[in-house]
Amino acid sequence: MPDAALKRANSTPSSQRTGQVVNLRLAKLARYELNIRSFHPAKTFGWSGFNYEGDARGFSLGASGKSGSSGAQVTSRIWHRFAVDTNAGEVLDVETASNDSGKQGEAHTRYDGELQPKGGSWPLVKKESGPVTTLFVDGGYAGENHAFPLSATAKKTTGMTFVPSLDVSYKIVITVDRVAKHVDIVSYISGDGFPNCEAFISDSKGTAVFLGIHVRKGAASFSLWGDKKYPMISSAIRLGIDEDGNFNGLIANELKRRKLNKEKLEFHPLAEWNNFFTSLDPSAERWMWMWEEPMPEQSKGSSR
Repeated sequence: MPDAALKRANSTPSSQRTGQVVNLRLAKLARYELNIRSFHPAKTFGWSGFNYEGDARGFSLGASGKSGSSGAQVTSRIWHRFAVDTNAGEVLDVETASNDSGKQGEAHTRYDGELQPKGGSWPLVKKESGPVTTLFVDGGYAGENHAFPLSATAKKTTGMTFVPSLDVSYKIVITVDRVAKHVDIVSYISGDGFPNCEAFISDSKGTAVFLGIHVRKGAASFSLWGDKKYPMISSAIRLGIDEDGNFNGLIANELKRRKLNKEKLEFHPLAEWNNFFTSLDPSAERWMWMWEEPMPEQSKGSSR
């Protein structure tokens, strides 16, 4: 009945239309930096890792860098970063490196040349639909512990080593809505499950936001063999942006909205979101709950 009535109804005469044209200021398509890092939180890997040095830190948004370089704030067994230009639809400035490693009081290995880990972000696809731009980034990194005796020599002479490789792969989808002024980021990161892993994105002003974290399972002596594709990080978030494409300080958790079956996304301050991850124990025992990575929960006093 309503449909039939609508079909018989006349359109509003143009002389009676009172709407006005409104000029919308679209947000800019900006450039963002992404970091994905593997690190060990303890001072050493312990007996199962032959007591090689770890990174002695928790989850962090601090800057990566070569060992001893200015500006480096934290170390990682492998750190991988790149920029995404959402305007050009390109991945730029890809860097993959390992901080020096060894045992306390002994000579350390520097990861240059053939010893440097390999990593890259594969060709990026750009899709546009009016004011909405979607970009897809696939990539990964891999590297070995060449501080282990004879590993560096084998790698330099044969291109291979008997030491197992630390492997991480990722798929990231970034959708920018220039009218609604928000960016949606879906992240899926997999790998060997050892050691810890963290991922975050930063805008042009340096504001960083965690995409997710993974607390390791297993041990170096048996977890690194093969490329296991173990699910480590899975997240879907929405970040508010200003007219320059920079983050405006608010974040919403789409996976949490679906889990709680809520109709609308709920935004919260970025500081609360980031503090949740930096306050987690990076050495928490995972044997009994390895299938669920820590994310902000309703039960912890937040609906993020």
